Parts: sequence; structure tokens; C-alpha cells
Amino acid sequence: MTRHINSLIIAAFATMGAPSLANAGTIALTGVGAASLSPEYVSYNVTITSICYDSSEEAAAANAKLAKAAIAVLEGFKKDSRDKVTATGGANVLQTETTNFGAESHVLCEMKWRSENRIEIQMTHIAELPELQDKLIATVGGASGVDSGTVTQTYAEVGRPEFRLFPETSRRLRGLAEGLAFDDAKAQLQVFQSRCSFLDLKLVTIMAPEYSFAYMFAGELVRESGDTPTVIPDELQVGASLRMEWSFTPSGDCRN
Repeated sequence: MTRHINSLIIAAFATMGAPSLANAGTIALTGVGAASLSPEYVSYNVTITSICYDSSEEAAAANAKLAKAAIAVLEGFKKDSRDKVTATGGANVLQTETTNFGAESHVLCEMKWRSENRIEIQMTHIAELPELQDKLIATVGGASGVDSGTVTQTYAEVGRPEFRLFPETSRRLRGLAEGLAFDDAKAQLQVFQSRCSFLDLKLVTIMAPEYSFAYMFAGELVRESGDTPTVIPDELQVGASLRMEWSFTPSGDCRN
């Protein structure tokens, strides 16, 4: 487990009245913190599309044939109990298909049948992703998409790999980041307290935290895999930003 604490952001004084014990003052500070962990699994998908078929049955059959071949490849990479392959097919639709040549649109067919299927794998053996990509692309015939020179066709489009954490891990990292952000704000407050005499200091507001998510790389981990280069991050980072506000009675005693 690696934790990261970013540098201090901004310390702002507001509503500071004249230096009198009768006047109320506030100090608002923003603390930041982050926690990171290696990705736990990768999500990878391919969309199979069949267009310009004369009948709904023909479109569905052509789509199912290539979809089953893709599923067979993905099933071969399920190695863990949390690995899974899902297929989400849509309803067949009757529509006109067009493609673009630069700024011009070209009609492939008018009111023909279209069928789609999105197949996705979630796998924990992330290092095997390049091998999976090679085998999948070899099976589905590349990832170039629709062929503007062909009318009736079934083609595949592969998606980008998404590196993720399981929900329970993400929640745990978020809690760690929140705690680090809280500690950061308190540390900033102590710096000001060491220079100014804050009387009756009270915490009055904690704003809802804001979160950020980022891929972290120690170096260039790029491996060419057919037509789909893969970059596997070393860690996924969850960051938190927390704004806190304290009230106090100014004493007029601040040291440089």
C-alpha cells in the first residue's frame, strides 16, 4: 500500500475584523491527501455489429457467429473466481446505414437490418492482457470498423482497456485519502497557530470532500500488441480535497 500526501494548497484568512477581541474571525484551509494501490483487474470489450442484412434473422445469425468466436477467446482468459465474461445484445433494428468520406456522407443501404452485441471481460490476470488482445484481434479480423466498400457485413470494434479496483478497495482508499486530507488541513492550522494567537478556536464547517482518480506510472510500461498498444499503470490513485473552516477571536498578536 502506498500513500501520497500532496503539498499544501492555500491558506486564506477571511472576515478578519479590526484587531479587537469583540470581533469574530475565520480561517479556511484546504487539506489534500491521496492513497494508491496497484489495479486489481482490467475490463476489456469488443462490439460486434452486423449491418445491411435483408432479414432480421440473417443479421442475428451473422452477429451471433462472430460474437461466439469472440466469447470463446475471452472465456479462455478466465482464471480467477472474480473473472467474468458478459455479452449484452441489443434488439435488431431496421435502418439506413451511412458512412463518411471526409466531409461527405455515403449511403451503404436503405432500411436494412442491423444487429449488435457488446462482449466484455473482467479479468484479474492483468499481465495477460496483451496476449488476449492479440488472440481476439486475430479472431474477429482486426479492429478497423465498418468497411465503406462493402454493403452487407459484420465487423468488430475493440475498446480501450480500463484498469480498475474492486468497489470495496476503492471505498477503502477513499477513506484513507479523506483521513490524510483532514490531517493535512490540521497541520496547516498548526502552522498558523504557531505564529498567531487564536482565542476560542472552534471548528465550524467541514465541506463535502471532492475526489479525483488517476493512473500512476513509475516508468514507461508499454508493450505493442498487434494494433492495440497497452499501457498498464503501476497504481490507481484516489485523491481527496477537504475544506475546513474554524472561527476564532483575533488577538492582534501575529509574529512574522
